[in-house]
Amino acid sequence: MRKFNLLSLLALAITFLAVSCTKEGPEGPAGANGAQGPAGVNGATGATGATGATGPAGATGPQGPAGSANVIYSSWTTITALQTAIPAADTTHPDYPGAIRRWIRPAPGVTQAILDQGILISYWRIGGSTAGVVPLPYTFYSSVASAPAVIGQWGAVGKIIYFRASLDGASTSVNLSGAGELRYVIIPGGIAGGRGNNEKIAEINGQLYSESQLKAMSYAQICTLLKIAQ
Repeated sequence: MRKFNLLSLLALAITFLAVSCTKEGPEGPAGANGAQGPAGVNGATGATGATGATGPAGATGPQGPAGSANVIYSSWTTITALQTAIPAADTTHPDYPGAIRRWIRPAPGVTQAILDQGILISYWRIGGSTAGVVPLPYTFYSSVASAPAVIGQWGAVGKIIYFRASLDGASTSVNLSGAGELRYVIIPGGIAGGRGNNEKIAEINGQLYSESQLKAMSYAQICTLLKIAQ
C-alpha cells in the first residue's frame, strides 16, 4: 500500500510539471529579415483586349501658305516642231523696227488671269544642254547678221508667240536654228502691293517674289524654287 502511494505521488508530480511547462510565456522580439528569395518565373502574357471605339475627328487646322502646286511648265519643244504645227509667218511688231519671224505655241495655261496678274517666263537653248539655257528676251549676234538680234515672246490667251527680230531694222535674216528649243513656265500671281508701278507678285512656298526677281534668277534656280524637272 505504501508503494502504491509513492507511485501516485510521483504521477501527480509529473502531471504538475507537465501542466506548468505548457503555460505560454510572453511574445519574444521579432527576428531579423531573412535573405530575399529568387525571382519567380514570369507569367504568361494575357489576352489582347478589344480595340476601343474611334475618337471624334479633330478640328481642321488653319490653311497653310500657298506653294508652287499651281505652277505650269511645258516640255522643251524645237523650232522645227513649232514650224510643223503652225506655219511660220513674217510679221511686224511695234517694239521692233523691221520684219520679224514668229512661231506660235499653243499654251492652254495662258489665261486672261495669267496675262493680267501671273508671270510667264520662257527659256531658250540649243543642243539639249541645261548649261546653255537663257531666259527670254535673249539678245545675241548671229553669224549671218552684223547687227544684234533678239529672241522674245508675247502672250495671248491660249498661246505664246515666240519671235526673232533684227534690232537694226535692216537685216532680213530672222530665221532661227530648227534645233533650238523653247520651254515656258507659268506662275500664278495676284498678290497686291508689288514693287514700282503695279509689278506682278507671286507667292511661292510662303514667300513673295516679284516678276523682276523671278526673271533675274538662273534657270537652275527657278527649277529648284518651283520644284520642276530641268
